[in-house]
Amino acid sequence: MKAWRWVAALVVVPIVLLGLGVLYLDVGVPVRRGAVALPPDGAPPAEVVTVYFAAVAANDHAAQRALWAPGQLPSLDSDDVAAVTGVRVVRQETYRAGPWDGAALNAYHHAVRLLLNFHVRFWPGLDDPQQPTSTFYLLVRDDDQDPWRIWGAGAYL
Repeated sequence: MKAWRWVAALVVVPIVLLGLGVLYLDVGVPVRRGAVALPPDGAPPAEVVTVYFAAVAANDHAAQRALWAPGQLPSLDSDDVAAVTGVRVVRQETYRAGPWDGAALNAYHHAVRLLLNFHVRFWPGLDDPQQPTSTFYLLVRDDDQDPWRIWGAGAYL
């Protein structure tokens, strides 16, 4: 009877460990890897998005959420991100919200759109980190003294 328990343990334990390993690689690494200081209130939009990507790389959820406008959610799930490098602002332009943008966005008096290039590597590292990502980020503020906050991200902006 004792031999049966050893055989069961030798079969079950590796299966459980394999399952945990697959789950770990599938859902990412939800461990905070560092703390990121928020930019000062007068920081320009480019600095705000640069700090946001540093927070994504550090998996600092609190800093990520703090850099987004109220009611908006971060665009990257940092639990799935292994690294973000080469963040570069390609272009910055004033954005004029129109009636198609909705009342929430039109409530802000200042908006800028940034075109960014960056490299993102996801867990478990099966992607191509040499392939850059290019996308727009829209930042808003109501007043000249307010800090810039991220409203949205994506090619649709």
